[in-house]
Amino acid sequence: MNSKHIFIFINSCAGLFFSSCSQQKATGSEEAAALPKTVVNFIQPVRQGFTDYIQLNGNTQFQKKSVVRANITGYIMDMRWKQGDHISSGTLFCNIKTKEQDALKNIDSREPSLQQFQTPLKVMTSSSGIITSVNYSKGDFINEGDVLATITDPASLVLVVNVPYEYHEAVYKGKSCSVKFPDGKTIDAVIQEEVPFIDSASQTQTYLIRFPGNSLLPENMNLIVHIPVKQSQQAIALPLEAIQTNETQDEFWVMKLANDSLAIKVPVTVGLQHDSLREIISGININDKIIVKGAYGLTDSSLVSINK
Repeated sequence: MNSKHIFIFINSCAGLFFSSCSQQKATGSEEAAALPKTVVNFIQPVRQGFTDYIQLNGNTQFQKKSVVRANITGYIMDMRWKQGDHISSGTLFCNIKTKEQDALKNIDSREPSLQQFQTPLKVMTSSSGIITSVNYSKGDFINEGDVLATITDPASLVLVVNVPYEYHEAVYKGKSCSVKFPDGKTIDAVIQEEVPFIDSASQTQTYLIRFPGNSLLPENMNLIVHIPVKQSQQAIALPLEAIQTNETQDEFWVMKLANDSLAIKVPVTVGLQHDSLREIISGININDKIIVKGAYGLTDSSLVSINK
């Protein structure tokens, strides 16, 4: 084979080689373009304030109660007061007639010296309020010191709340809170008193909440108290559907758009939660683009397509 034939053979082989490479590159480009992309929607984080509450049960109680006691042994002559009546301090509650006076009623009235002993003894009230219990009625025999009735001061109403001691740094006198009633009504209130006593069994401390204004509420009513224990102002927040976690919920991450076609996995630290938003403590910035729909199942550096 002469040199001319050798030259033609080499040129033919080179042409076939470059043609094959060109076909492979074209095929590779077509395959890359044909790779499936997940269609996703994205959002940007927002600024949101968060407050974490503890929810406790409270019970209404009257702090100031006074009793009306019998000052002598005898029979009640009259009793015109009943449960629920309002009574003032210094008011005549009832009259008591002693056994001796009852025995003298049959003695001849011509003995004027005995008339002075016929007047029943008066029982007066020492405080004002609402009569919440009446224990005796007209004609009953009573002994000296017996409790005839109980008078409650409605202005002494408080809400008693037992708070676990673990929250003692967040719950204190002067702390604002909210009280929810059985009918759904909610009012703002303030913790007024802190009882320096810990229940040995439950390890709870008692706090007293007074109601604003002249709230006429019954005793022993159960109410729900929300006390804020942790707050975060103007925190970065994301919807719950944008945040993913593992089975044990000790690792959290989001899928962030690196560009319009690439999603990367970014670990985040979560904080407080409010309704459908959750605080993001670290991992992202306010201007990041976070996938909110279509992120489930994506792996790091997945190809995506933005749903426009």
